[in-house]
Formats: sequence, C-alpha cells, structure tokens
Amino acid sequence: MSATPRHGHLHPALLMRLTWRNLWRHPKRTLITLSSIGIGFVLAVFFIGINDGSHNSMIRNAIKLGEGYITVQPVGYLQAPANDKYLAEGGRLREQLLALELPGQVDARIALRVLVSSPYNSVGAGLEGMAATDQRAQMLKPFLMEGDWLAADDERGVIIGEGMARKLKVKVGGKIVVMAGKRGGDSEAQLGRVRAIFDSSMDELDNYLVISNLALARHFLVAEGADPASEPLTRLAVSLNDPDSLSEWTSRIDSKLGSASIAVLDWQQMMPQLVQFVVLDSAGAYVFLAVILVLIVFGIVNTVLMSVLERTREFGLLRALGLSRLHLLLMVFMEATLLSVLAVGIGWTLGGLVHLWFSHHGLDLTSMLGDSTAVAGTFMDPVVRTELSQARVLQLTLIVFLTTLTTGIYPAIKAARVTPVAALRT
Repeated sequence: MSATPRHGHLHPALLMRLTWRNLWRHPKRTLITLSSIGIGFVLAVFFIGINDGSHNSMIRNAIKLGEGYITVQPVGYLQAPANDKYLAEGGRLREQLLALELPGQVDARIALRVLVSSPYNSVGAGLEGMAATDQRAQMLKPFLMEGDWLAADDERGVIIGEGMARKLKVKVGGKIVVMAGKRGGDSEAQLGRVRAIFDSSMDELDNYLVISNLALARHFLVAEGADPASEPLTRLAVSLNDPDSLSEWTSRIDSKLGSASIAVLDWQQMMPQLVQFVVLDSAGAYVFLAVILVLIVFGIVNTVLMSVLERTREFGLLRALGLSRLHLLLMVFMEATLLSVLAVGIGWTLGGLVHLWFSHHGLDLTSMLGDSTAVAGTFMDPVVRTELSQARVLQLTLIVFLTTLTTGIYPAIKAARVTPVAALRT
C-alpha cells in the first residue's frame, strides 16, 4: 500500500497510524508533555474538589443553622425584620406543609429581636423559639458547654452562648429578663432561667442568640395581638433530603402557601451574602485553573510545534508526492487531538484516584484554620472532603480537552503552509 495514494488522499486508518507513529517519534518528549498535563490536571481536580467540598460544607451547615432550604415567612420580613410581623395562622400553615408529604422536615420557629438583662448588664439579642427536634437545635446540641437541652414542657428555660453569658455574668441556673418592644410603644417582658450555655466558636451565635421553647417566645407574639390558639409563628423552615429537588419544592410550596402576605424563599434568597462569598471564592479557584491551562498550552504547543519544525523536509516530500494541504493539516491536528485524549485520560486516572482518596479521608484543616472555622456567617467542617458533581467533571474534561485541542491549530496550519520546493531545500 502506498503512503500517498492517487489524488492525494489518505485512508483514515492509515492517517491514524501515521499520527500515532509521529506522536511517539520522540517518546521522552511526549511522555514529559503528558506527565506535565497529567500533574496539572491532578492539581486542578484536587483544588476544585476541595473548593467545592468546603463550599458545600459551609452551605449545608448554614442551611441547618439558618432557615432551611426553603423558608415560609411574612412578606417583607427579610428586608425589614420586626416583631409585629408574624404568621398568624402558623399551625394551619404547618399542617398544610406536612400534607404535601415533602421528603424532609418542617420546623416551626419564632424569631424575635429582644433586650436581655441580668442584674449586671443588658445586651441586644435574637430570641429563637424552637422545638428540641429542630434542625438548628440538633446542630447546636454538640456545642453545649454546661447544662442540658430544654425539656419539651419547659416554658421558662433558655439557652445562651458563651459570649452572652460572659457579658451578662450569668451561669447555668441564673435568671435573665427577656424584653421586647410592642407596636404600640409599650414593652413585653418575660423571665427566663438559663438551662445551658453553648460555645459554637461563632461570634454571631455565641454573643447574640437566645434559644427557648416555642411557648416562651410565643408570649411576645400574643402581646402583639396574635391568637395563641392559632399557634402563631414567624417562619417555617423546610429541610430537604435531596437538595437537587429545591426548585421543584419551592415552586410547589409557593403555589400552595404563597400569597400577598406570605413569602416562600429558597436559601439563596435568604442568604445572599453567603452566595456572594461562594461566587467570589470560586473565582479564585478558576484563576488557579487558568494558570494550569496556560502551562498545558505551552507544553502541547512545544511538543507539536517542535514535531512540525523537525519534519519540514518530510512534509515537503509528502506535498511533492501529491498529499493535499488539507490532509497534511488533518494529520498534524490529529496529533494534537490524540495528545488531548491521552492527556485527559491520564489526568482523570490520576486525578480520579486523588479525588477518591480525599473524598473518603478528607483534608484536615484544623492546623490552618485553628479552633474557629467560622466563615461568612456559617462554619466549615474541620475535615474537608473533595466533592465533584457530574457537571463539574464534564466541565473540567471539556476545558482541558478543548484547550489542548485548540493549541494544535497553529502547528497544523504551519504544517499545511509548507511548500514542496522550499521544504526540500531545508
């Protein structure tokens, strides 16, 4: 079989054989290029995975400590919180949510802005009435320093943070007065007894949060005119077992409960600052990825372009024998394509092993972050595991593959421009 059949055409199988042979003319150079791309790919997979893992950890903790994946609350409360904004028919709304049989948990909460006083000091605080089964309660229970969590029938017990206990100079068993202003200008005060003190290492919680059962917090809503028989609340927090179903359930709940006075919001609307932090922090990871891609580009251009320059005379001979410019361009471009396929394959083999290791064992950031892992109003798990979604895997693959593929365009065009006479004189 002739390498250059009539009319300058090459059989695809022969073209592939030539491409493979040309790629391995200098095996050391090709292996060095593939190794550099593979190492760069591993670094990209690792840092993107750790970045996504830390962000997802922060988001999960923020959702559990915050208002769930979906929040039902009075319209305008997010923009201007006030104690006189509440869900008058809280009990009925909760029953309607439970009737939807959503895959998750519905937590009833009462959030109020109050003044907390002891014989020694007074501080502004946020009173959160919740049940012991609440997601937020489950998150905070491990942080208890002293005392026990509130019993279900405890109408006077409160739990405060270590920072607030220090400011008020109270201990477990001490008394505090919780006071809130009413819409008419008067105030409502309730006596509370400290049952426990927690230390979450988050100043936003330790210095500000006061936890009680719903019964104590509901006294302040009744003082605003609410009917206690209707079980008034300030919000309902919905937790989902499957976060991917967020948009579906947000839409369903909104169509069921949403009205001119009731807002149904997802966690991104409730925590815009966290969303902005994740976006900005992710931008840093993409800058790192861009640096890796630049290194990959230089590596491939060097390999393919050097191969083209070394074979200028050979290309001239092929052109003289009748090989078309198009087939010459395809042959060189296929070298870059084959190099891209090998690079992605090696990259995912090594990167996948690294990802599997760190997704199982994780990376302990305690020495780097210290005792506090609080970030952007939430906290990060001290041991971060790499996480890569299917979309991220596809994204990384396409970025590296298309980048390596694009770098083969210039050497291929340079090879196609070779003229037989000039090439044979070199």
